[in-house]
Amino acid sequence: MKKTFLFLAMSLLIFGCEKTPDLPEYKINEKLSFGVPEALMITNESRAFVVVFDNTITDPTVTWIADGGTITEDPARNHVGLYKAPTTAGTYKVCAILVSDTIQRACVEITVSDVAIDDEEIFSNENIGGVGNGPTNPTVFTIDRERLITYVRNYHYFNGGVLPGTIALKHSDGTVYGPWQTWGAVGQGGVSNAYWIFHPLVKIKAGTYTVIDSHPATWSNNAWSNYQGFTNVRAMKD
Repeated sequence: MKKTFLFLAMSLLIFGCEKTPDLPEYKINEKLSFGVPEALMITNESRAFVVVFDNTITDPTVTWIADGGTITEDPARNHVGLYKAPTTAGTYKVCAILVSDTIQRACVEITVSDVAIDDEEIFSNENIGGVGNGPTNPTVFTIDRERLITYVRNYHYFNGGVLPGTIALKHSDGTVYGPWQTWGAVGQGGVSNAYWIFHPLVKIKAGTYTVIDSHPATWSNNAWSNYQGFTNVRAMKD
């Protein structure tokens, strides 16, 4: 049920990485973006990258460019690119281009390392009990120091065909990290989009957080989670 992703602290990633030539400069329009402007990966790692559109775009068909590694389109959804990092450490760029209006382009810079450090789970209320929809209690966790969040995952087992939405983390002082557009992974029994996943790669301050899910009506929960929505959060080890 768990899938661990390996990341490297930024200081180690920068050392020894050679920047590849930039792709041609494009006018980046706010109507088209990635969930993050940059990502950290290790050599040969594969990951999905989600393009986010504003509501004025009626045809979300995109084409892809990568100046290192390979990127293919998720056959299920044309706004998700599956990127495989190259075998050589360095800094690379991936861009998505809107077919209906090629001025609309978004890019993400990817730092690839051949050395990795494990992240670790810092919160999970998941369990193997039967689940229902619509948590009645907020999903809350606390951290005692600043952490670099590498992974968030919410569980939507009975999703009724609802596509993956967004996840955000809201500090008790009102500060909000996200919302981040997630992508879907298959759950138990072959349920499509049961897991909603994102790699924020953002530092959050110490304190208490509430997990905000864009579709709580299909967010899985049960008595063992205290009727809080199932969530798994990972962070870089100190």
